[in-house]
Amino acid sequence: MAPGCDDTLQDGFCDFSHVHRVGVIGAGVAGLQVAEQLSLSGIECVLFEKAGDVGGVWRQNYADFGLQVPKELYEFPSFPFPAEYGSFPKGPQVQEYLCSFARAKGIYAMTRLRTAVLAMVPRSGGSRGWCVHFQTEGKDASEEDFDFMVVATGMYGTPLVPSVPGMENFHGVTMHAEKFHEKSMATGQKVIVVGGGKSAIDCAVAAAKVAESSTLLFREVHWPVPRYLLDLVPFKWGTYSRFGHATLPMHWDLSCMQRCLHRLAAPLKWLWWRTVELMFRFQFRLSGDFVPTARLEHDLFTGGQILSYEFRDMLRARKMSAQKGAIARFTETGVVLADGSEMQADVVVFGTGFTKSYSYLDQRLRSQLSREDDGLYLYRNMFPTKVLDLCFVGSEVSTFNNILTQGLQALWLRHVLTGHVSLPSVEAMDLVVERERSWKRSWMPKKGDRAAILQLHKMTYHDQLCSDMGVNPRRKGWNLLAEAFAPYSAADYADLFPSDQGANAPAAKMDACRDLRIGAVAVVLIITLLAVVLALVASAGSMKVASIAGAIVLATPTLLDVAHRRGIELKRVASFSLSRRALPRSPLMSQMTDL
Repeated sequence: MAPGCDDTLQDGFCDFSHVHRVGVIGAGVAGLQVAEQLSLSGIECVLFEKAGDVGGVWRQNYADFGLQVPKELYEFPSFPFPAEYGSFPKGPQVQEYLCSFARAKGIYAMTRLRTAVLAMVPRSGGSRGWCVHFQTEGKDASEEDFDFMVVATGMYGTPLVPSVPGMENFHGVTMHAEKFHEKSMATGQKVIVVGGGKSAIDCAVAAAKVAESSTLLFREVHWPVPRYLLDLVPFKWGTYSRFGHATLPMHWDLSCMQRCLHRLAAPLKWLWWRTVELMFRFQFRLSGDFVPTARLEHDLFTGGQILSYEFRDMLRARKMSAQKGAIARFTETGVVLADGSEMQADVVVFGTGFTKSYSYLDQRLRSQLSREDDGLYLYRNMFPTKVLDLCFVGSEVSTFNNILTQGLQALWLRHVLTGHVSLPSVEAMDLVVERERSWKRSWMPKKGDRAAILQLHKMTYHDQLCSDMGVNPRRKGWNLLAEAFAPYSAADYADLFPSDQGANAPAAKMDACRDLRIGAVAVVLIITLLAVVLALVASAGSMKVASIAGAIVLATPTLLDVAHRRGIELKRVASFSLSRRALPRSPLMSQMTDL
C-alpha cells in the first residue's frame, strides 16, 4: 500500500456517498451498460467516446467479422437480439443492435462523441474525485470534475504491429487486421496474414476469396472449437454449462469439499479433455503442424476460438495455404522467414493483437495501479486497491460471454456506489487479488493480459458477483438438471436487470421476490399433486398409477422453471419490440433491408 494512505484508502472504499456524477471512458458494450445501470439509480453519467458513434470494436473491424457465438450468448440481459438477424449476426447487425440499445436507454444524450480523454488527475483541495481533461474534435481542450471515473475501453486497445527489419523498404502494404475492412483490399494481390488467432484466420479466409494467393503464417496454432460438437450438439451445451465448468482446471475460490471432489475426479477430467481433443481433431481434420501442442483445457485460456469449417475446407481445396513460421525481415517484394525461405507478398496483414495504454494517468498513479508483466490484477477484476474512486469495467476481464460479464459488473458497481454492497477491507481485497494471481500463474499460459483472462471460468466469476449482491447464483430455479447441464445465457439473469420501475431496488430484493413467487406456486402445485397421488393409491391401490403420478410430481419443478423462463423471454421480447417501434431505423439497416 502506498505510504501514508492506509486510513484514507480504507475510508474511501467504505463510503461512496459522495458519488453523484460519474465519467465513463468508452461507449462500447461495457460503457453502455455502466451508463444504463448508474443512470437508473439517479447517478449522472457522462460517456467520453473518441469515435463518431457508440459500439466500440463493432463500429468497424476486419472484413466479414461477426459473432462467433449464437446471438443468445451475446446480448444484453434487458434487451434481446432481434430474431431477424439469424443465429450468428454479422458485424454491422451487431453494431445496429448496440445503437438500438443506446437509443432505447437514452444513452446518446449522455455521450460526447469524437471526444478523447487526454488526462485525469485527482481533484485538489481535499475533495474526492477526478478532474478530467478532454478534447472534442474541432474544439479546444476542456476540463470537468467527476466524483468517480470508470474505464470501459474494452480489452482491445492500441493495435500491435511488430517492428520487423526492412519493413520501411517493402514496396507493398502492411496493416493491422483491424484496418483490413474490406476483402476487396486484397483483390488480385499476394496476401500474407500473420497470426494464429481468430482474427488472423478470418482475414486469411476473406482475402482468399478475391486474392491471387492468401497464406496464413503462424508461430503456434490454437485449438479450434466447432459450433456444433460432432456436428450435432451446439457447443454451448459443453462449454457454457456448470458441467463444462466443473471439468476445467480447479478454481481457487472453492470449498474444501469441492476441492476434494475435483481431485478425486482428476483422472476423469483428464480423460474427458483427451476425448474432446480427439473429437476436434476429427471434426477439423487436424494433422501435422495444425495439431496444437498445448492441452485444450489450457489453450482455451489463451487462444480458444470458435470457428466454422470454412478455413478447413478452403485449405483442403487449396484455395489458400497455411505455414508455420515467423518473419525475420522484409524485402522489397516480400518477406524472409526465420528458416531462410522467402515468400512474395503485396499485402501483409498482422493479426497480432493489441496493447494496453494507461496514458490518461500520470506516472505516479500508473505506478500505484501496479500493472505487472502479465497484466493488471484488480479486486473482482474491477477495483484497484491503491487508487480511490476509479474502476475498470470490461477493460480488465475477458470471458466467453463478455457482454453478460460486463452487464453483471455494471450491476455490481451500481450496488457498490449506492451502498447496497460494501467492499471488504483493503487488506482483504489485496488477499483476494494475491490468491487469484497465484492461482493463474500456477497453470495458465503466460500472456500480457493473463490477469484479465477468465474465459470459461466466467461461471465462478458470475457467481462471485451475484453472491456479493446477495443474489442466488443458481439461476435455473427448480430445474436441477438444467442447472447442471444447460448452458447459461443472459436470459438467466434477466430478472436482475429491471425496467425503470424497479431500478432502485437491490438485486437481492428482486431475486428474493422472484424466488418467493416461484416457490409459492411450486409449493401449492406440489402439495396438490401429492394429494392426488395419495388419493390414487388409497382408492385404486395401483402402483403403476402411483408411479405415473409420482413422476408428474418430480417433473413439476422443471415444468415450472420452463414456464417461468418462457414468460421472462416473452416479456423481454415484447418490451424490446415496443422500444424498436418507437425508434428510427439507421440508414445502414434500411440499406440492408432493401438488399
